[in-house]
Amino acid sequence: MAEQLALAADGPVLRVLAIRPHLVWGPGDTQLVARIVDRARRGTLPILGTGAALVDTTYLDNAVDALVAAVDRVEQVHGRPLVVSNAEPRPIGEIFAAIATAGGATPPSRHVPVAAGTLAGSVVEALWAVRQRLGRPAASDPPMTMFLAEQLSTAHWFDQRETQRLLAWHPTVDLATGFARLAASCS
Repeated sequence: MAEQLALAADGPVLRVLAIRPHLVWGPGDTQLVARIVDRARRGTLPILGTGAALVDTTYLDNAVDALVAAVDRVEQVHGRPLVVSNAEPRPIGEIFAAIATAGGATPPSRHVPVAAGTLAGSVVEALWAVRQRLGRPAASDPPMTMFLAEQLSTAHWFDQRETQRLLAWHPTVDLATGFARLAASCS
């Protein structure tokens, strides 16, 4: 909603451009990377379905460069949202394996059917809600949610040609280099 309000304010006096970096990760990431590595170490990181759903991510340096490019180009390109990614969609199982390995953990190998993951997410969400109502919030994030099950089993990647053309920007750090940098930061 905030993005819609901001874009609605776009005009001659105030130029607005919304940039949506998709799944940003890199050294020091306490969200995506830390959670994947932690769950891989504990053996609680499942691969939903075959792990073949194509997912696009954005290495941290590329996200920063795209944001700088957006500031430089906002006068020419405004009033719209643009998704930013590395433009290298990979199977989710491959991404999990690369991040886990870079973090010094064993890559996940346990596959869970998508329907079972979705059902588990539904049950876990209900249990977490009951704990909240009883005044005993859980000390950690739920291990699975319906949203997470959907995200881990559905392809989400983006054609970056227009974004790259409009911003006069291209990712400079490919996934292989990003994973190598991540591994070096974790050792």
